[in-house]
Amino acid sequence: MEYSRAVAEVEADFLAHIQRSGENFALNLSEADTRVHLVDPVLRILGYAGVRDMRREVPIPATREFVDYELLIDGQPLALVEAKAVRHSITDQDAGQCVQYASVLGVPWCIITNGAVWQIYYAYAVGPLVAKKVAQVHVDGDEESVAEAWRVLSLIARDSLMQTNPLTRLLVERVVSDELSRADSAAVLALRKAVRDRFREQVPAQAVLEAINRSKLIPPSKVAPTPGLPDGVPSGRPLRRGPSRKSPGQPTSLLLLVEAGLLPPDATLECRLYGVSHAARLREGKIDLNGTLYDTPSAAAAALRDGKASNGWVIWKYKGEFLADLRARASSASAVKPGLA
Repeated sequence: MEYSRAVAEVEADFLAHIQRSGENFALNLSEADTRVHLVDPVLRILGYAGVRDMRREVPIPATREFVDYELLIDGQPLALVEAKAVRHSITDQDAGQCVQYASVLGVPWCIITNGAVWQIYYAYAVGPLVAKKVAQVHVDGDEESVAEAWRVLSLIARDSLMQTNPLTRLLVERVVSDELSRADSAAVLALRKAVRDRFREQVPAQAVLEAINRSKLIPPSKVAPTPGLPDGVPSGRPLRRGPSRKSPGQPTSLLLLVEAGLLPPDATLECRLYGVSHAARLREGKIDLNGTLYDTPSAAAAALRDGKASNGWVIWKYKGEFLADLRARASSASAVKPGLA
């Protein structure tokens, strides 16, 4: 995936909103206040700000009910958003109601959120409600959770949907995740057969599942936590600023990229923010920026943005290639061991 400076800036706005909202996640906000303080800002960041992009309180034909938001692309409704109070635990009944609304209105996508948790359903999917759910992300968790939330939510950004329909990526990910996490799936059976055909060896399904986990072929939510990930932050608190703290000897993600041969140990990293170019040098798996060492690209980027939360992976480049692209290339090729994040 190729990232642009514009995408990086929008992501920075999203992260800044999450940081500002840290205390709000713990408050007993009403549904109306949840929409104003937690849902509306995210939709605005994603590009839904005008009457041509979004309708509110959309009536459901033949009923006295309303859906909170309808997201439009070129005047056509593409997704419904139903908001709940921040302390409301989203239920299957909530999701089922939104999916029913979508069926009546002829809209394919449904999003249910309490501002902290965002669930995405595909109304046209065959089968029960559980089969229609394609993603769930948390914006009130640690750095990794917030990064995954942005990856998913950015797919419904107005600019993205005007060019393609990236939400179909979620459908593929859901099927791949399901197929590669069940011991009796056709995919796992095919992999066991491939091992038998190639090596003349019978292997149990569990061995295949463990190999899939180690290869990071399924989303992190379905894989047990692995060592080497950056420290997280408690749910409902702002993202940490500045250099992260790691245990002595614990390798950083950058060091893993170095070990994988994707970065030289003394790589010169570059970025451009607000029209100003910056350079930093890699040293012992950390970023040396103006004489200060930062454990992660995000910490170094935040230092350039006056402490504002930033995803440095889509800001810093090495020889013109974003670190995020290097990381994705490494992950897809299984070039590095688990712990790259």
